[in-house]
Amino acid sequence: MTRVNGSRLTIAISVVAMAILFLQPPLARADEGSSPATVNVSPTVESAADTFAFISWTTRNPGGTILHYAMVHYGKDPNHLDFTATSPVRINPARRDMIFRVRMNDLQPETTYYYWVSSTQADGNPDPVTSAVQQFNTQPANRTSAGK
Repeated sequence: MTRVNGSRLTIAISVVAMAILFLQPPLARADEGSSPATVNVSPTVESAADTFAFISWTTRNPGGTILHYAMVHYGKDPNHLDFTATSPVRINPARRDMIFRVRMNDLQPETTYYYWVSSTQADGNPDPVTSAVQQFNTQPANRTSAGK
């Protein structure tokens, strides 16, 4: 009888240990920084011309689908970012980081634009990365071709 009780105790301990191991949220590695749910990125304005601009940002590889869509939400009023520019990006599962880059077209010269960035997987699931609202200015209208 002791053997049966000992076996039951061993099984019960194993079940509890597995529950603790598999039901806990994953621990962040020391090199990963904050948890993915709270990741905030700082996008960079690579260039801003008179009618277009390039915005880029780097994040940890978000995993999920191979195809992602980088998105810049923008507008002339920081409280009404009604326009969206998107760009498809393929992730490399072997890489730790991922670079997103979006071209914004049809902008107006000498204008201040406000924007924030995000990304989604091809299946529509959002990545856990966004940015705060930032701003940039487009350049004056290109007059080089008119002067020649």
